[in-house]
Amino acid sequence: MTLFPSLSTSPTPPSGRYLHTNPLRREAGLRLLTASLPEPLRWSIIRAWRRPAHFDGNPAIQNAHRQRPNEASLLNLHAHLLGFFTLTELEVSRRVVEAPLASISRATRDSLLRAQGTYLRSLYLALAWQIGEAAALAEFERLIASVG
Repeated sequence: MTLFPSLSTSPTPPSGRYLHTNPLRREAGLRLLTASLPEPLRWSIIRAWRRPAHFDGNPAIQNAHRQRPNEASLLNLHAHLLGFFTLTELEVSRRVVEAPLASISRATRDSLLRAQGTYLRSLYLALAWQIGEAAALAEFERLIASVG
């Protein structure tokens, strides 16, 4: 029997009240995620994802160094493929925003959200270049609504 708890254990939330994340942490995550996005798109995501958690608490946290198509190749992709990439990135982003406190460190979460926001901006710009800004904004809003 040890007298001191192990320092390697991750912190546990004080109760089941915030199974996913607490409201202030969610808001900070949304601000980090949307910092690099255009203003109308930023507020679409923040408004949609302030609602209660969408996922069941099973984290789907990816590696911070995963490979994605670069910005130059995004301009050559078909709009439907860009939409699929956007939907995937929005799903991952929502899961990172809702990640429970004990599941991921603050630094890792912040770097993941910044990377997600930058990549979402690249996808938005590539889609806007192909179909126009108004149509790209409408498509992003449709995809944001489908994620939750």
